[in-house]
Amino acid sequence: MKLTFQNDSAFTQELKSEVKQYLSRNPGGRLADRGVWVKAIIFLSTSTCLYLTLLLARLTYAEQILVDILFSLSTLFLGLNVMHEAVHGNFSSKPAINKIMALTFDLYGISSDLYLIKHTQFHHNYTNIYELDGDINEAPLIRMTEKQPWMPAHRFQLIYTPILYSLITITWMLFDIGRLISAKVGTRSFRRPNLLTTLKILFMKAVSVTLTYILPIQMLGWHRALPLILIFHLGLGLVLALIFQVAHVHEDAIFNESQITTDWFQHQIKTSADFSTRNKLMIWLCGGLNFQTIHHLFPNVSYRHYPQIREILTKLCQKHSIRYVEFESFSNAVQVHFELLQKLGKKQAS
Repeated sequence: MKLTFQNDSAFTQELKSEVKQYLSRNPGGRLADRGVWVKAIIFLSTSTCLYLTLLLARLTYAEQILVDILFSLSTLFLGLNVMHEAVHGNFSSKPAINKIMALTFDLYGISSDLYLIKHTQFHHNYTNIYELDGDINEAPLIRMTEKQPWMPAHRFQLIYTPILYSLITITWMLFDIGRLISAKVGTRSFRRPNLLTTLKILFMKAVSVTLTYILPIQMLGWHRALPLILIFHLGLGLVLALIFQVAHVHEDAIFNESQITTDWFQHQIKTSADFSTRNKLMIWLCGGLNFQTIHHLFPNVSYRHYPQIREILTKLCQKHSIRYVEFESFSNAVQVHFELLQKLGKKQAS
């Protein structure tokens, strides 16, 4: 499947020009500033300390569960603020530093190299186009678009989707191995990683299994470790999946255009949504991923700029009569997401 977007519209040219001017006036340009780095160090340090506390401190089981929940939350914010930002190369102008920061992905069993392919090559370039977007075509049990074939199981997807979402960080390792073997995301092929990268991916998988499963079971015993591992992953996976999914899978998003009638920038606006853009705590915790539309328009710009870029975008959308979708809160976005899943789960009329 080959798609061609239209040439940049007057709206897009104006948007790119204004954002470029804005960035030129800011120290550090598009990249992270001291505040972003400090926050990254906070979450890296917190996650490391909580992990070591779980393994080494003499705690009651109730205390271990509490520390485990805090560890899961810290890892969630680490993923949003560090892992994702590093993959997009937004910490430093030096690629090596971004790659080192992205290794935090690998420590939790998600290959940063394969995520870069899946996330940027397919999801970012072809958002909500079923044949190409790995975020909506790799989960056949969850029907996210009318173009996806309906199955009887979809009648119950409103019930089992939260369970599947909560397992995402556990199953991602298996999906990565499948992608590495097949050199495909969904049904679409990509260039197979070279030998050195493949060895790195496999080595980091072994490190992740050791840190995530072998060490906890050896030091705490399987009867304590396995419930803690499950608690850690279930909450982390559910919230992480929802933050990404609600931004693109909702009633107001455009899916599967048979013919692209807009430029790439307008396509991103039509297929994305933001939420909680005035909630300072949510902005701080989410690492800009509640500004999903802004992120898709300018993925190589640090999230520290997103609130200001949003002001530029909304002004120009109003000027050019382009619809910008925004949910007042995360809970509102989640509600709309599951309303669409309920609708898509119903059997199609024959």
